[in-house]
Amino acid sequence: MTVPIRIEERSVVEVLGGIGSYTVCVNEPPWSSVAARVAPPARVIVVKSMELDHLESLVSGEPDSETVVGLGGGSAIDTAKFVAWKTGKRLIQIPSITSVDAGFTDAIGVRTKGRVRYIGRVLPQYVALDIDLVRSAPERMNRSGVGDVLSCHTALWDWRFAVDRSEGVPWDADAASLGRQLLAELDERAEAINAITPDAVRWLASAYQRIGAACSALRHSRFEEGSEHFLAYAYEHRTNGHPLHGELIALCVVAMCTLQDNAPEWARSVVKRTGVTANPADLGVTRDDFVGALRSLHDYVERERLDYSIVNARTIDARTAERLWVAVQTVSRQ
Repeated sequence: MTVPIRIEERSVVEVLGGIGSYTVCVNEPPWSSVAARVAPPARVIVVKSMELDHLESLVSGEPDSETVVGLGGGSAIDTAKFVAWKTGKRLIQIPSITSVDAGFTDAIGVRTKGRVRYIGRVLPQYVALDIDLVRSAPERMNRSGVGDVLSCHTALWDWRFAVDRSEGVPWDADAASLGRQLLAELDERAEAINAITPDAVRWLASAYQRIGAACSALRHSRFEEGSEHFLAYAYEHRTNGHPLHGELIALCVVAMCTLQDNAPEWARSVVKRTGVTANPADLGVTRDDFVGALRSLHDYVERERLDYSIVNARTIDARTAERLWVAVQTVSRQ
């Protein structure tokens, strides 16, 4: 059984003041608000791109530091993973928002020609959870963390659908039970997440921790990644746009659980009560791009060899795509 990545509730100042020489991979913000208060790093990498060629270019300039630190959102976390993996250095992650589960997974998310790929495996020594740092971020960014938990709703359905057709990896009762438990806990804590309470931040980190451990043990993420993620990838590929990950995933959960006939009213209720932004108008998602992504989704999934899901078995024709577009427009505006 995989041991979950350790969470240490510590301030960013404390962590960076006690690790020796370090390289820090950051988003801006929060780096400018943190830099003056911490021990100076040997190198600062301000994340600009997740393209594999760009990430490879970062490694050649790496100084003789002891540790790589990811400080920021998902792109900073994954850039730190990549540099640590390539250099063999110790890795410490300090998420500044509870937007994605990247800090708690060992796979490294990169892009090649605009397509998402997962390469290599590296684990942090620990994840430092600075509650004050996280809560100082815009509330919208923290609420977006709902997406990578809510995705269990559609992903579990897709996994069962695939297994019943003898497609893909076998069913795992423990992983499925974890997915259902996370959904129940999300439902119970929806209002606290909306308010971004300290306990809600701790819960989101705990949820990511459990998801990461399960994915590492299983060597796949079927209980948490299904057609909702595939639709998000197809949308990003079509538009070359990158809405906040968790928000886009929450939007795609509503669309795909409508296609699955899988309690779409419940999904919309969770979106409303958590306050996660998931209405297409709030994300800048247009009808033409969303419908276009839906219509091309089957070909995209086949071409990218993504896991078997409802997309493989059910044609999304013009009428169906329009129905799903109407469904996502009913999501509460923020």
